[in-house]
Amino acid sequence: MKSRDLRERFTDYFARHGHHKIPSSSLIPEDDPTLLFTNAGMNQFKDYFTGKAKACHPRASTIQKCVRAGGKHNDLENVGHTPRHHTFFEMLGNFSFGDYFKKEAIHLAFDFLTKELGIPQDKLFITVHESDDEAHDIWHKDIGFPAKKIFRKGDRDNFWEMGPFGPCGPCSEIFYDHGPQYASKPASSKAPLDDEERYVEIWNLVFMQFEKTPEGTFELPKPSVDTGAGLERLAALMQGKYWNYDSDLFTPLISRLQDICRLPYGDESASSFRVVADHVRASAMLITDGAIPSNEGRGHVLRRIIRRAVRYLRKLDPAKASLSSLLPEVFQTLGEEYPQNAAHKALAKDLLDKEEQKFLKTLDSGMSFLEEALKRHVVGQTFSGKTAFKLYDTYGFPKDLTEIILKEKNLKLDHTGFDKAQKAQREMSKKSWKGGSGQGEDHKKLFYSIKEKHGPTVFLGQEKLEESGTLLGLEKVGDGEELFALVFDRVPFYGESGGQVGDCGLIAREDGQPAATVMDTQKPVEDLHVLYSKDAGDLEVGTSYLQKVDPEKRKATTQNHSATHLLQSALIEVLGNHIKQAGSHVNWERLRFDFTHSKALSLEQIRHIEEYVNKSVTASHPVSIRSMPKEKARELGAIAMFGEKYGEEVRVVQMGDVSLELCGGTHVGTLSEIGLFSIVSESSLSSGVRRIEAVTGKKALDRLRGRSEALKQIERQFSAKDDDLPGQIQTFKARLKELEKENSKLCEKIQSLEGRTLLDHPEKCGDYLFKAAQVEEGMDMKKLSDQFTAAHPKGLLFLYGKRKGKWSFLLRAHKNLKDIDCSAILGETLKGIGGRGGGRQDMAQGSGGDKADIKKLIAQITRRIQT
Repeated sequence: MKSRDLRERFTDYFARHGHHKIPSSSLIPEDDPTLLFTNAGMNQFKDYFTGKAKACHPRASTIQKCVRAGGKHNDLENVGHTPRHHTFFEMLGNFSFGDYFKKEAIHLAFDFLTKELGIPQDKLFITVHESDDEAHDIWHKDIGFPAKKIFRKGDRDNFWEMGPFGPCGPCSEIFYDHGPQYASKPASSKAPLDDEERYVEIWNLVFMQFEKTPEGTFELPKPSVDTGAGLERLAALMQGKYWNYDSDLFTPLISRLQDICRLPYGDESASSFRVVADHVRASAMLITDGAIPSNEGRGHVLRRIIRRAVRYLRKLDPAKASLSSLLPEVFQTLGEEYPQNAAHKALAKDLLDKEEQKFLKTLDSGMSFLEEALKRHVVGQTFSGKTAFKLYDTYGFPKDLTEIILKEKNLKLDHTGFDKAQKAQREMSKKSWKGGSGQGEDHKKLFYSIKEKHGPTVFLGQEKLEESGTLLGLEKVGDGEELFALVFDRVPFYGESGGQVGDCGLIAREDGQPAATVMDTQKPVEDLHVLYSKDAGDLEVGTSYLQKVDPEKRKATTQNHSATHLLQSALIEVLGNHIKQAGSHVNWERLRFDFTHSKALSLEQIRHIEEYVNKSVTASHPVSIRSMPKEKARELGAIAMFGEKYGEEVRVVQMGDVSLELCGGTHVGTLSEIGLFSIVSESSLSSGVRRIEAVTGKKALDRLRGRSEALKQIERQFSAKDDDLPGQIQTFKARLKELEKENSKLCEKIQSLEGRTLLDHPEKCGDYLFKAAQVEEGMDMKKLSDQFTAAHPKGLLFLYGKRKGKWSFLLRAHKNLKDIDCSAILGETLKGIGGRGGGRQDMAQGSGGDKADIKKLIAQITRRIQT
């Protein structure tokens, strides 16, 4: 059975049993700062299990894309060397949110495996929690499964917890027996399933029936079910393979690699083939879900995956192969299930090529670093783990590669030191990607309860800027300041989302008198608009109030949002199809748009982009907004933000024949309402990501008017007109450069003359000539020392001077004086005053406190010179 058929069988089977298929969420977790990457099917349903939100569908199924390559769940180093470890994998899952429980979950899983897939029952083994008699009896008495093949296990193996607190419960795991030929240890009648080589877990059924709180563990009123089955394991099983890599999810990649590298997929090279095949899948899916290679957080993990893949690819083919050449095979196996990822394969190619080229340059530096480190960081026969981790973290050297090189030199690695350094880096990484949740968990729970009781907020702000609504909830949420959260049944206020800021404005009483000022509007819970105010403490729940959006700010924000859509179209037109949105922020002041591109834009490109947008504005295209099924929007070619998850019904914003995007924000009626578009800046945000900031409407006009006034002033100062001004400025700059050169030469002459006086008459110091002198601020110590050593082949010079209140020092010897170590002499001398110094043997520099006794320092230096 092919993997695509297995996905289809799974979805159809659970659909027949009342399960609604939910699309996979992004690999970049939404609204969950505790996760580096989505690593399980249940991640997107976390709030349903905790009771904060109510599921629209009590039964659901998913095929969830997952990555485990960082933090607690990190399979990276095992990938390629074991049959079933992967960085990227697909999790088949069925879920019950307070609907069915253990009995139906067990029956559904067993029937799917044995009846739908035809797996022989005698190849299956079961585990249950040691205390879960109910699950044991369902398997044995209801299913008829032999008791001797049902094993009870403790909390470590068969009790699932979301965290220290929250839903939890026992689980039942289903194992497949690959046969005695794969046994890695003698069979044990008590714990045969401990042989993970022979017995492979293919499905885990989690029964969430408890909730842990600081006060204790309690039964949940509506227990739930969360199950997960790895597609890669099931595909291998159904195709009669032991290694996941021999299934059709990987064979197209491995075959392509064999063609490119002209190498057989054999024993010696097999692990390299597997690493590359796994890692290129993970890299492509992460990039097309919105991850960008960088030096911190998620981007850092992605960069390590890419670099590890490149290193193993180079082992297979040092010259020809590239990761991006494997992308067609990646999306051959994944594109049908995840078309939004496949739509962005041009971006994956661009970033993979860039990262590969960068790493190949870095690899040479890494080898040089390792060669130098081997001279200094080996104790006995052991190489420093901390240094090895630096090589891994900074230069992308896989740990196993370092070990191979060490083994060639009869050295071993300090694994403890490596693990310690890695743990410290992970903690740093966590700090860089952990974010705030916007509101405290208690407040969020309140918002969920309001939504469950009253339903989602009716948003009328697309058509109206004023609307009466009943206050459903009022809660003080500020920590240390007066801040109130207000929930109405209907609002004209837009809640921040999709990069557009929330509206602000006023709340008035029925008689028109102002009651509160709205500072911001957020959506801490999906489809619930929450207004924030500092002076709403007197408002009464259950009372109707008139809400008024600030019209000027909304108009400016709307102009900027519509211009952002035009800007994306312009970037694609001018720069190419690899352009993808990497983030945006739209308010009433300006717009900010982040996009994937590997180099700075030229002035000509920026001019073309501005012209494209303004041409669309003056064409006055109408802006139409329609709701339609997601599939139809995709067929029309609507642009979706990569990494974003959309429901089955989407909102499509069309601007003439210029732009077609999925968007829930507010927009102008016709493009002429934007007025004018002007780019303020273009800059680098991170590796492979650029940022444009721009203004529209009155702000754009004010900006251009201000620049025009500034230009007029410059014209008057240079006595030049428009066409002549650039030439005049160039002439001025050239003349200024000449004068600066002349000034520099004069300064050097003056310093040389002053230096002769300052450095004359060195005194005898043992076998050498020694001179100590104080320099004035601004004098170049190094040039003075060059002058001195040129005149005195056996001379030593000690210079000192104040720099911003602190002493600076330089000790210099002629390079022929091999028995003098300036670095050691100055370093030891400055230790006595709490300073620091070091450098080369013939020249060292240092600094110290403002209370140094210079006479004593000179005496110590001369004493060290003579000894």
